[in-house]
Parts: sequence; structure tokens; C-alpha cells
Amino acid sequence: MAELRFDITPFLDQDEGQHFDRKSLYEGAEGTKRSRNRRAVRDQVAEYIAAFANAEGGVLILGIEDDRTITGHQLPQDALNSILKTPSTRLRPVQPDGFVMQVEGREVIVFDVPASDVPVQVIGDGFPLRMGDQTVQSSESQINTLKFEGMAESWESRRSSITLADLDEQLLERARQGAGLSALSDEEYLLKRKLADRRGRGIVLRNAAELLFARYGPDHPNAGVRLFRVIGTERYTGPEHNVEERPRCEGNLPEVISEIRTVISSLLRRPMRLVGSRFQESTEYPDFAWLEALLNAVAHRDYRVEGAGIEVWLFDDRMEVASPGGLVGNLTTEALLTLRRVHHSRNPRIIRVLVDLGLARDQGEGIPRMFAEMEDAFLPRPDIDATNRSVTVTLRNTLTLNASDREFISALGDIELSRNEFRALLYTYRHDQIDNARLRALSGLDTLSASYLLRGLRDRDLLALHSHGPNSYYTLTSVLTSQVREYRAKGEEKGPDRREFAPDTGKLGSDAGKLDSDTGKLGSDTGKLGSDTDKLTDDIQAAIDQLGQRPRRENLRPVIRAICDQGRWVTAATLADYLGFHKKNLLGHLGEMVQSKELERRFPDKPKHPGQAYRAVVSQRPETS
Repeated sequence: MAELRFDITPFLDQDEGQHFDRKSLYEGAEGTKRSRNRRAVRDQVAEYIAAFANAEGGVLILGIEDDRTITGHQLPQDALNSILKTPSTRLRPVQPDGFVMQVEGREVIVFDVPASDVPVQVIGDGFPLRMGDQTVQSSESQINTLKFEGMAESWESRRSSITLADLDEQLLERARQGAGLSALSDEEYLLKRKLADRRGRGIVLRNAAELLFARYGPDHPNAGVRLFRVIGTERYTGPEHNVEERPRCEGNLPEVISEIRTVISSLLRRPMRLVGSRFQESTEYPDFAWLEALLNAVAHRDYRVEGAGIEVWLFDDRMEVASPGGLVGNLTTEALLTLRRVHHSRNPRIIRVLVDLGLARDQGEGIPRMFAEMEDAFLPRPDIDATNRSVTVTLRNTLTLNASDREFISALGDIELSRNEFRALLYTYRHDQIDNARLRALSGLDTLSASYLLRGLRDRDLLALHSHGPNSYYTLTSVLTSQVREYRAKGEEKGPDRREFAPDTGKLGSDAGKLDSDTGKLGSDTGKLGSDTDKLTDDIQAAIDQLGQRPRRENLRPVIRAICDQGRWVTAATLADYLGFHKKNLLGHLGEMVQSKELERRFPDKPKHPGQAYRAVVSQRPETS
């Protein structure tokens, strides 16, 4: 029976992460798919439900493919009932059973899992734990520690002195909608997220509810963020005082995050830098990197410390984000710097609601991706300095791009590459090899997409596969390494006049938009695919601006056709960039538009070719490469 109080809509386009996962109920190749083994499905349901319950809760939906296509199920009623009751038959203590919902004419299975106050065991199969978008095996003692520190001992769990009437109703409504719980009352939502406790006929709020939703800000003297701008690379006092303090950002946490994000964004410079394999104007620090540092400071700080707040310092050469309180539990700086996933949260209630509000990502890979984004922008690795009193993240803006990197970039010449393909090749050049896990950390791709990309580079003779099962990796091919050697030899012939990047400024020299003249340019007139090279016409851009976040297909598809009707091939990734959508959300539309003869594929016999691209079907089109 469907749970009428649950709204599935926010999850149809959501990426898998700490609080959400989707699974197909079919297996096999396209065209020959069959229903999955029912016991395997029940085992998976038991594992995922327990893992979510042992963390901060979550939602599991069965009947959706990795590309977000709704495929539903073909289970008989007895098999369906068995799966729905798995949480009560396979777990101890029992968890809420699942329910079915109709989506696009198909029936999907939904499990809305609350965070458990005690460890949840899969009977006979241990204690799984949700960590990012993965489920790992843990222990009862470890989960008990997490529950005690995060859900019982933390400052956010303590009783607040304010009441439900003091909370921002619009902000609560936004959180409920983002969580798929718009049918709940504010009181029910607060109870479900463990932001309040039932006391008789009323509720008593916890501090987390006050921090997140207090209409006029929480009763905490330093819950906001202070921002300082330093003229230079060091702070001075007295006659040489060079520090400007901006107005303090205060209010409830969503207000603080929104305001400080806007202020910092307005202060960051936009130098010309290498983005992908081309030069273009870019932010001083990658947006994801500094936003992740800021969100971590807000979400993970120790709110028991009332004498100090979060501070952001903008120097000419770096940004420092300092958060009160040391690392939580037994977490260490060394553990963070391994860039492996860790699950230890001081404020799990706050984090879950920030995800509901769309202010935090639900990926569980924030720190590894922060490091990857900085490396991808040719900037130094972030510094994380943790003491008993504070945690400081430092981002530096001085380029690390060296002469060897430039030789490799120049040696690529006119090779047509997407941003992520370029990331993969440069990382391989710098580190001698790359594997699926490292590419995922660099790019944010899922496992399947990363595999397609690496295989595509292999098929183009740019990477060579070294097959070792789960330990497989790729290296540059002899063809590509030969091109690098040839370019280096040409450079040595040119002598000391070879230009390098301007030192220490974080900017590029006046010739930054071009490579050496005898190697080919990467300018905007190359005719390559990519949102950074091909500008849309004003009328197409205006049509895109009017689409909104979830446009109807009758409005979206004419825009897709218009983009593809430019006499050149357009990849799904490029279309996603133009439209501001996730690539997976477009694949179904593109497939149907090919079937209806509106579009044609560059590789018609290989629909999943890694270099697949599309263009509009018209008569007497001039040929383009």
C-alpha cells in the first residue's frame, strides 16, 4: 500500500549519497533484461536498510535504473510482500516496512528509513553502515560510539528553550519538500528528523532545530561567520594594519550559509586559467573546494564553544576557514589526508537537514573531491590543521602548473577532449597511472561513467589498460608518450626563449590563451565540442533560461533539437552543460529523439560508445568532422 505522506519527486533526479540510493529490479544486457533473483534483492534490502538506520537514516528506492529511468518491477504479489517486509523479518531491532508508489505508470518500492537510536543488525550477517554512497561492514561497538557521540552527547541534541512558534515556517516547508515529506506537519517533520521530542501533547525542540530554523536567529552568541579581507599575505597591526572586517553574517544556519556564500563569491578574483584543456576565465579557487570548506565549518563545528565563531580570512595568496572545536571523536588529520571515506559526525541532525534544504551535497566524498578540484585547477593541495581548539582549512591560489605539464598539454595538440577526459590524461601523466576510483574522486563521476570514459580513452589509443581484476589500472600509450617526447625535443631546439606561466601571481601571462604556434591552438575557433568553445545563439540561450529545473518534454525537446541543429556533433555531456541538467537526465530524451528521427547518432551502431554525440536530422546538411 502506498505511503501517501511521502513525496517521491525530489528523489527522481537526486544523486546517490549518504542518505539516498536507488536500485534496479532487473539485470542483464539491454534488450534481454530479466528480473533479479528475489533472495538477492531481499539480502540487499536488509543490508541497505540497516546501513541507513545505523547512520542518519535515508531513502532506498527499488525500480529505478542507474540512468534514472523508471523501470518498476514485475513481481507477483507474494514476492512483492516478502520484499516489503524485509526490514521487519531480517533486521533486529525491526525497522519500518516498505511501501509501493506509482511513478510514470510503473510501480516502485520505497523504504523511508529513520535513524535508529541503537545499532541495527542484519540477522546472521553483522552491522552494515552507510558511508557516502557506499555500504560498508562495521561493528556494534563502533556504531554505538557513533550513536552516542552524534545523537546523544552532542550540543545539537540538547534541549532548546524556544518553541515551535519561534521557527521559520517557510524554511520548514522548504526542508519538508526537499525531503519528500511535504505532507507532514512541521511538528511531524521535526520529530522524524529527531529535532524534537514528544512531551505529552506537545513537543520540545532540540538545539539543532533552533540553529536551523529559528526565525530571528538562534540564541547562540557566535553561530554566525566572520569574514576578514587582508591586503597582502600577512596580517599586521598598528600603523601597518591591513585587515578589513566585513559585516558579520548572522541568523539561522541556512541564512548564514546563503549570505556568506554570496559575499565571498563577490570578493574572489577571476584570473585566466587552464580549464580542461583550454584557457578561460575562472574563479580564484574552485567553487566546490571553498564551498566545501565553508559548509564543513558550519556543519561540523563544535557549537558548545560559544566564545568563538567560524572565521574566513581572505589573503592575497590564500583563503583560511577556521572552525571552533577539534576533530570529533577519534578522527585524526592523518585519517582525513588519506582521502578515504570516514563516517564521524558531530552534528548529524544538522547535516541531514542541510541536505533536505539543498545546501549540502549528499555524496560523502567532500574532502577527497576538494583535493581533486584543487589539483585539477593546478593549485596546491589544501592544508588541514587540527588542534584541540579549532580546525583550519587553507586553500592557496598559486599555480602549480610547471614546464613539464605545459609540454604535455601542448603535445595533445588538436586532440578533442572533454574536461574529464583531459583530467584523466593529465593525472595519468603526472602520476604514471590512473584507475576507476581515482577518476571518480577527480571528476565526481559514478563507477559506470568513469569506466566508460577510461575505456573510451583506451579505444582512442590514448590510455593502455593493465587488467588485474579489481586492481586494474591505465597508463599512457606509447603513441601519446611519443608525442610528448617530440614536443619536448622541439622545445629544446627553441632554447631559453620558451615562455612559462607567470610566477606566484595565480594568473597566466599575456599568451595564456594559446599554446606555442607550431603545435596547434586550443582557441575558441577550433570547432570542437564543449560548452567552453561553442557559444549558443541568443534565442537558444533565452529558450534555455525559460525552461526551469524540471521542464515538460514538449518544452525541452525543441530546445535540444535547436542546440543540435548547428551543423556539428554535440555530446550528451555538452548538452547537460548547456542546459544545466545532469547528463543522465537527458539520455532517455536523446534515445527517444533518435527513434523519432529528430536526432541522429555519430556512432549509430554503438549507442553507448564513449564518444557518442548527436545532431539534428535535416536534409542536405553540410558534412562536418
